Amino acid sequence: MKDDGFTLLEVITVFSLIGILMAVSMPKISANFRYMDKVAEEFLGDARFIQMEAMKGSAGKYQIAVNSGTGRYYLKNNTVIIKTVLVKERYKIKYTGTGELYFNADGTPVHPGTFTITDTKTREEKSVTVVPVTGRTIIKE
Repeated sequence: MKDDGFTLLEVITVFSLIGILMAVSMPKISANFRYMDKVAEEFLGDARFIQMEAMKGSAGKYQIAVNSGTGRYYLKNNTVIIKTVLVKERYKIKYTGTGELYFNADGTPVHPGTFTITDTKTREEKSVTVVPVTGRTIIKE
């Protein structure tokens, strides 16, 4: 008698191995995307913070400066750096505004633009846009 098929045990073993390999690889993929979410949400929170401070009477006192070359952005109180955010080496950041981001007393932005974090391996991007005139900050995928 010639057997050309697979036993049930062989089929179950193969599917189990495939399932294990998929389970091990998925957390890495989603962890990297969550990191981009975290950085975008942190920038959004910092932009809203300096906007609120400006509206409370500290207009122009708080700024966000992005240094694309070093992968950092700074939250400053006048010239004193009060917070530094450094992104992982795998990611690049950029800001399209023409200078440091700060807000007027009415909450309108000076040098509005888009903050983008890019995964250099997968080319995925997350962006936070500071809308001109209104100062609204929104995350785009």
